[in-house]
Amino acid sequence: MPGGNYEDKLTAAEHATLWSQYVNDSLSICVLRYFLNHVKDKEIRNVLEFALKLSESHIKKIKGFLSKENQPIPIGFTDKDVNVDAPLLFTDIYMGIYIHVMAIHGGTRYAGAIGNATRADIRKYMKQVIDETLELHDRSSNVLIQKGVIIKPPILNNQQEIDFVGKQSYLTGWFGKRRPVNAIEISGIYVNMLKTMIKIILDLGFGQVAQLKEVQKYMERSTQVCRKHFEILSGILKQSNLSIPRTYEAEVTDSTIPPFSDKLMLYHIATLLSASIGYYGEALAMAQRRDISANYARMIVEIGLLAEDGMNILIEQGWFEKPPMATDHEDLSKKKF
Repeated sequence: MPGGNYEDKLTAAEHATLWSQYVNDSLSICVLRYFLNHVKDKEIRNVLEFALKLSESHIKKIKGFLSKENQPIPIGFTDKDVNVDAPLLFTDIYMGIYIHVMAIHGGTRYAGAIGNATRADIRKYMKQVIDETLELHDRSSNVLIQKGVIIKPPILNNQQEIDFVGKQSYLTGWFGKRRPVNAIEISGIYVNMLKTMIKIILDLGFGQVAQLKEVQKYMERSTQVCRKHFEILSGILKQSNLSIPRTYEAEVTDSTIPPFSDKLMLYHIATLLSASIGYYGEALAMAQRRDISANYARMIVEIGLLAEDGMNILIEQGWFEKPPMATDHEDLSKKKF
């Protein structure tokens, strides 16, 4: 077959995974290099160094895959997007929390990607990446738990019994007495609160160092939306007298000198917001109380519009790198005449 063995070529799904991972790991390298230039805590430093090593190895491996296919290497983010000597913007504690939540994001993304991988070498690579991300999550969890930083999800102290739902009122939540949240709903609420809190702190820090007024205003808007969502989710737990994750606003310094380019900061926030749509959607699917489902549905719309506006700013500024595309045959036909 002309052009080589068709079965050995990267599929669109595999190409998308490698392309996206390259861009995201190039961003991680910028962030981690800056963190490592400032972090003082030895245990958190060790976790950050391990994370940097992983991102650098991923970049090298992906370059090999794409070069072998004669595909272009993404630009992603480079030394131009980071100033490692900029003053401290986030404390050591936040650096630890940040990498912990990024490991959660990575693990979710890679687990989904392996389902679309068919080529043996790509499947092997994705299994390796998943194992590495699980190790990063394990290391960051151990450090943060030892330091008492992470508040564990709520514990159900009541004696549980095997039972079956007897009335459809179990699903209601609009009027009258609401049943307490169940363990499945708590799980979704807690992880979304944790990730929302991380975005709030990034918004605060990025907002005070952004150079473009448009980017600074976007960070303010993102902060407001994420705080609103955090309050909605925390309110559900409080109604059942359950604990909520602590917030970390105090972990942002007063520096106004940017360690990162506006391009990197805006891309980071917009893509985290986009990822939230999937997390909200999963939690919505698990929710068995109608008012909780309605809250998630409304928040998905709000976060989706916010993410789209961020992408529009990236495009307007010429910062949005185009992912691999299918052939536009109609456009090719027009160019002939």
